[in-house]
Amino acid sequence: MPAQQGSINLVDNDVFVIAALPVSTLSGVDDDRDGRLSDAELQAHTQRIKDQISRRLRLLNDQAAGQLAFLQLMPDPDGAEHFVVLMKVSFAGAPENLRIETDLFGNADKERQLTLKVTRGADTEAVVLTPLHSSHIFFRSPALVLLDYLVLGVEHILLGIDHLLFLLTILVAAAGWRYWLGVLTSFTIAHSITLTTSLMGWFHAPAVVVEPMIAGSIVLMAVLNMTQRSAALHQRMAIVFACGLLHGLGFASSMMDMGLHGAYRVTSLVGFNLGIELGQVLFLIATLALVRSMCALGLPGLLQKMGVSMPAGKIASVFALCVGGFWFLQRLGV
Repeated sequence: MPAQQGSINLVDNDVFVIAALPVSTLSGVDDDRDGRLSDAELQAHTQRIKDQISRRLRLLNDQAAGQLAFLQLMPDPDGAEHFVVLMKVSFAGAPENLRIETDLFGNADKERQLTLKVTRGADTEAVVLTPLHSSHIFFRSPALVLLDYLVLGVEHILLGIDHLLFLLTILVAAAGWRYWLGVLTSFTIAHSITLTTSLMGWFHAPAVVVEPMIAGSIVLMAVLNMTQRSAALHQRMAIVFACGLLHGLGFASSMMDMGLHGAYRVTSLVGFNLGIELGQVLFLIATLALVRSMCALGLPGLLQKMGVSMPAGKIASVFALCVGGFWFLQRLGV
């Protein structure tokens, strides 16, 4: 069986699993530290390996864990850096909401994912598990898949500090709903294009190129905010659109780590995109609420008394320039 692949078959109350796992995911069994599992090492550490597998690969129906009925280990041919696991897990009834949880990933980049094909009668589903997406519920309805990925999209944008800092630079450049709607729409269309084309396999750019350019987009917008007194909306929208193409590639890189839903690729892509848009709106609302609170507390007047005459938007842009410049150099390895 190819490394980092496996299959799961649901038959009545039982679940049968076969998977090729990396030796490097195990602890205390590779005695000669050659990254391989010899017959002698397998015989000496069989129980330890079984304990680790049963503890770190769990199958549940809702919250009820299945009962391990059978577990067998097989080393792959000499020289292979993975081994094969065969399992049988039984449930009290046919599992309707089967969930897998595992952290059996290796140290090498190629060992950081596990591709599984799942079969239940005539139904099939494929899933790619990674350290960022280490749990999955099989045979979910399209509506629940959409909701799952919508939440992932919201989490991604709100936890992506570089994306939020870029959004801040475009929000503080001008005020008014017409401007905010224009630039956010431009950003949305742009990143949706590159996110979709990348995840569908039509275009790909390496992260080593994309990540510094995302930081560079923050620097660019900050410099424009500090040097341009005003810019026509269509000009600013064009610049934001170009930058949004880069950010879409960054979103795609993260989404590839999590993986699209095997049975509902388009649904999961739409949900993730909607989550990003919802996250942007939440960030805009939070930013406006923060600005209003600062004004209500008299912070602008306090800054003027302290001799700080620079508008808040310029202060935010200076901050973004410094942080974005640091990220740019850091991501270039300087």
